[in-house]
Amino acid sequence: MAEANKRLELDAKNNSQAYDIEVLNGNDSEVIEMDLMLGVADLHIPQALAAAESAIAGNQPPIMVAGSSSSSETESDDSSDEESDDDGNDDKE
Repeated sequence: MAEANKRLELDAKNNSQAYDIEVLNGNDSEVIEMDLMLGVADLHIPQALAAAESAIAGNQPPIMVAGSSSSSETESDDSSDEESDDDGNDDKE
């Protein structure tokens, strides 16, 4: 690896126009395609793995909201019922 880097460095010094991205030599296309998959992903759960595979395949993965289940909805409904009962006005006088 070190040897390849040294050769690349020497070649870039001797033939700088071949490595200069701002120099157009006529053999270049008008479009530069850059497919950069940057970042690190922890794919510890099946949903994350499925979303990553779908994104790589070019499909848009479904948006999953964390914590959105039927049990959490009923808990929030129960808490709002309790709040309405505890408004400070007791109906029992």
